[in-house]
Amino acid sequence: MTITQRIAAIHCLIMLMPGRMTPFVSVTAVIAIGALAAAQAQPPRPSRDTPAQQNRQAATNKASISGRVLGADNGRPVRRARVSINAPDLQGGRAVLTNDSGVFEFTELPASRYTVTVSKTGYVSLSYGQRRPLLAGTPLQLAADQQLKGIDFRLPRGSVISGHVFDENGDAMPGIAVRVMMYQYAQGNRQLVPAGNGQTDDRGEYRIWGLNPGDYYVSAVSRNINLPINIARGAAPGRGGPDPQQIAGQVFDRLAASGIPLPNFGGAVDDDGSMAYAPTYFPGVPSPAEARPVTVGLSAEVTSVDFSILLVRTGRVSGRVTNADGSLATGGNVNLVADVVGRGAVLGGAYGSRIGGDGTFQIANVPPGRYILRATDGGGRGGRGGRGRGNTGTQQLPQYASLPLGVDGDVDGVFVTLGPGATITGTVTVQATQTPVLPDVTQFRIVAPATDDANFGPQGNARVDADGTFTLDGVPAGSHWIRAQGGRGWTLKSVLVDGREMIDTPFEVRSGQRVTGVDLTFTDKLSEINGTLTDQQGTPSPEFTVLAFPTDATLWRPQSRQIMTARPDQNGKFQLRGLPAGNYFLAAVDPEKQGEWFEPQFLEQHRGGAVRVNLGDGDVKTQDLRTAP
Repeated sequence: MTITQRIAAIHCLIMLMPGRMTPFVSVTAVIAIGALAAAQAQPPRPSRDTPAQQNRQAATNKASISGRVLGADNGRPVRRARVSINAPDLQGGRAVLTNDSGVFEFTELPASRYTVTVSKTGYVSLSYGQRRPLLAGTPLQLAADQQLKGIDFRLPRGSVISGHVFDENGDAMPGIAVRVMMYQYAQGNRQLVPAGNGQTDDRGEYRIWGLNPGDYYVSAVSRNINLPINIARGAAPGRGGPDPQQIAGQVFDRLAASGIPLPNFGGAVDDDGSMAYAPTYFPGVPSPAEARPVTVGLSAEVTSVDFSILLVRTGRVSGRVTNADGSLATGGNVNLVADVVGRGAVLGGAYGSRIGGDGTFQIANVPPGRYILRATDGGGRGGRGGRGRGNTGTQQLPQYASLPLGVDGDVDGVFVTLGPGATITGTVTVQATQTPVLPDVTQFRIVAPATDDANFGPQGNARVDADGTFTLDGVPAGSHWIRAQGGRGWTLKSVLVDGREMIDTPFEVRSGQRVTGVDLTFTDKLSEINGTLTDQQGTPSPEFTVLAFPTDATLWRPQSRQIMTARPDQNGKFQLRGLPAGNYFLAAVDPEKQGEWFEPQFLEQHRGGAVRVNLGDGDVKTQDLRTAP
């Protein structure tokens, strides 16, 4: 009987039933008809064998990668370590845990170029062939049906920094947040970033573990919740409601006016201002520029990193935030970040406050110094970002403000006027020379990163519409690049703004400005430099890094498209793909830190022994290299 015949039979059965059907029978009949109709309308459900059939191609791959993870300190197997592999032809990658013998194995792998990493809590995470912390490892070229064995790791235990935090009298400070930071390169800029954190116990002692070897800067931050109420008086987070510390200060004033004897706080109280514990860096200084680095070796423990947190006269920064039309802002955030001259800024650690419903804000316990005040209302639901022609764009876009501010005591009456971000609109064109099928441009994203370290929150991006148009809203005023994230095999070739090529030139946008006529061109004509890196005896040297950088020193800067690195595989083979047309130096280098090749001094050191390579659009060149004797 066909499905149609079954439905008809059920329908007749219902019609022939006695006058009153029970609810159960009625519902059952309706469900039966609905289910049979749906079964007829839908295609056949896949059988249990379908996943196996879909993976039949993968099953024909006989290639594998296997190895073992041992402890670097004792040579014993490291059980349940997580081993991950990634490759362009392995979407999402794979991960396994080592067994009781520390052994891992990946099977049924397609031929590709793989990176292998291993991690476990308490140990330093490693990539295969990694020479120094945070640097890239050696990629493994896996041929079809190849069994790559002996990919072994000696996993070192993490290093430790421990010590004590004291107050101004030498007493233990419990509950203090302690961070260890190290200099790294973020988007080509050298910045001090957190590498680990902890908290002091009742003895004022902290212990931060799992660290890579390197130079660290230790900082301590108090929440100032244990200060006497008159010392921390005047602090208010600016959330638009009553503040506990402010209320405590009012209570203190009433007690003092009543004549009730009050405790002596050891001379720390000052009628003219508040005192608070400021963020302090080892060995007890207020800024990272004055801090002393703590050098930590591999799997080492550095103890007695003791210092006292600074009790300083702090100020209150308060004011009001208005919109561009003069109305009061009713939400958002105000933050103070240190005004650092030059590069080397600290990520995080800003002082901040919410904007109240009446537009007011208060930031308490701000130590003396120079700051940049940044404010934003955050925009409406959906936040900042981009829209295409088909989007109505009715969401409220964020507004911004930024101004320098010096703090040495209370700073009241700060008036901040928000302004709308800029809007950038344009079109995307693709030039297909190698690929017969055009990409789906709706998968492309357009971004406008700032050329400095300014940060108003997550960076927005614009989706490209099917007709190739895009609109990027809410770009803060300042200097920006135009960048794009495209599909695999495509690269941004040109950025025209008012007919001028700006792909390697930042441009200024003003508050509320509308930048139109931005033309972006993508190409599949990617350049390549292939080669083999060997030593003087012709032996592959996969432990080095191949660096390409432009002969034009004006392009030696952070985020430069003309600076690119690659690690050779286990056979010494390397590939640099996607460099813009131009003249380049090519050199084998051994960097100490990830990203230091954006430093002009580093590039200057390696230009003397470098090989020159001239690249045209889509050129594919072979250039072998030898390491220096």
